[in-house]
Amino acid sequence: MRNRLLPPLGAVIAFMVSAVCAEARGLTVLHDFAGPPGDGSYPYNNVSIDAAGDILGTANLGGGTNSGIIFRIAPDGSETVLHSFDGAKGGSDPNAGVTIDPATGDLYGTTTFGGKAYCRNGCGVLYRLAANGKYSVLRSFDVGKFGFWPAGQLLRDDHGNLFGVATAGGPAENGTVFEYSARGKFKVLHTFADTDGTEPQGNLIADKAGNLYGVTNSGGTKETGTVFKLTQKGTLTTLYNFTGGADGGYPTGGLALDSAGNLYGATNLAGNGTTPFGTVFRLAPDGTLTTLYTFTGGNDGGYPAGNVLLHGKKIYGTTTEGGKGQNGVVYAVDPASGTETIVHSFTGTDGAVPQAGLTGNHGTLYGTASGGGTEDLGVVFSLK
Repeated sequence: MRNRLLPPLGAVIAFMVSAVCAEARGLTVLHDFAGPPGDGSYPYNNVSIDAAGDILGTANLGGGTNSGIIFRIAPDGSETVLHSFDGAKGGSDPNAGVTIDPATGDLYGTTTFGGKAYCRNGCGVLYRLAANGKYSVLRSFDVGKFGFWPAGQLLRDDHGNLFGVATAGGPAENGTVFEYSARGKFKVLHTFADTDGTEPQGNLIADKAGNLYGVTNSGGTKETGTVFKLTQKGTLTTLYNFTGGADGGYPTGGLALDSAGNLYGATNLAGNGTTPFGTVFRLAPDGTLTTLYTFTGGNDGGYPAGNVLLHGKKIYGTTTEGGKGQNGVVYAVDPASGTETIVHSFTGTDGAVPQAGLTGNHGTLYGTASGGGTEDLGVVFSLK
């Protein structure tokens, strides 16, 4: 343990009061974005935690060209802008968090726009930011075979292979699932055909056998989205077709998987037909879907958009609306009872409109809100 000088008694008392208040309200704003050119703005993405306890992530805009940044927040709260996207061939609008290589400290991710001019404003790139600060574009997405507009944090397996989704493009123009191997080879594992879904969204997850799981925002038998399983050899199975009724529809975030093989997720719209504010669901291994909770759009939240997190025995996530000030909430749903608990209701000053999921680390939840804060440009927060 490092030795530290003791602060004056007044500072100790002030710290104790601050800590009690922070504990009472639960949420602590770790960083308040200030915008370009020196900082980012509008973080829509989840964060990652490295071995040193640093928080790493992206803001969709801000930086030198207002095209987004990669940032690090140290345990003491200080922020470092690691990279500012150039808005051109180097990428723009990083609509995904970063994936850490634990061996090297290198960061990997995607941008929705920028890259080679296959699309208007670019089709997006897959990048690496090395631990020494060197930035490299590993792949520019295109209109045809590979898909374009990637979104969602890349999934890294134990061999260093990366997996992700492109929300559009591919031969059928409905999006793709891709792999970037540890050897630097890029290939498309699946091209969506609308009948099996379109516009794949959110983070992919994997089981112990290496099978990938994810959701599509639309397509399927009712055009309201699907849950899918994909082997690494490219065989896709549609596990569930949403109907837009009591089961919800239009899922946008990634899934969570428990030890029994149940999948958990959230739908952004639909519900029970009268309260179209979204749902939290469980999908059993036999394909049975259970709607665990239906949002009402009131104090309980509405329109969940990010990935869900299985933390302990509860499902945690965020909604973009609802709460006491209609700024969104952090919620917890008990799968056993279907009971929802509001963990935090955003006030605007401490964040608003959280678009991403949560990251758990040693009993603390971390996330971003895309708006709110001092400049209304978004925040990074923690929750005990």
